[in-house]
Amino acid sequence: METEHIYVNGEEQSIEEAIRTTEQYAYKLELPEKESMRLRLLTEELLGLLSGITSDDYTAMFWVSGDAAKTELHLVGNVRMTTKRREELLASSKSGKNEAAKGIIGKLRDMITTSVLSMDEAAAMGSLSTMDFYGAGMETFAANPGMVNWTLAGYRTYMEGQLIDLDQTDAFDNREPWDELERSIIANLADDVRVSIRKDDVEIVVVRSMK
Repeated sequence: METEHIYVNGEEQSIEEAIRTTEQYAYKLELPEKESMRLRLLTEELLGLLSGITSDDYTAMFWVSGDAAKTELHLVGNVRMTTKRREELLASSKSGKNEAAKGIIGKLRDMITTSVLSMDEAAAMGSLSTMDFYGAGMETFAANPGMVNWTLAGYRTYMEGQLIDLDQTDAFDNREPWDELERSIIANLADDVRVSIRKDDVEIVVVRSMK
């Protein structure tokens, strides 16, 4: 099943319509009420990803596809990075006030932002923790110049390997990334989050399987 593709732009009315689309999808498939609620939460998390990057100045298409076993929430859009917003982001980073890149959602936003900016600007914004996050979930890069493919599943697998190493060495100084995964709504409810970025075009797919 695939729902109608609807236009979203950061405004509350379009966000409410997207949430209704998800609820109708769950209703038509006769999914349990708890599953419908989880999909609603994931929809809110997904739509919130692009918010805050450019002060809600984005255009995107949202739809839901899947069946009773697996659901995919899709968001395909264009992030308009204005000169003013670019300067604000760079200024906050250079002043050390760029604290938005906290948690999984914050780091995903930061990854999208740095990908949309020019290479020099991205380098100026990138913190060590963000770059670690960026690289750990990277699926492909050099194979398609200018294209970023990142997956939560890849990042989670990498972090599980890191946690094993930490347990073996009793070095618990850097457990924050793993703790972020455990606290994250999207990381707990989604089996995967796939992010593809090319220039200012962004595609995000949130995947959830019925347990």
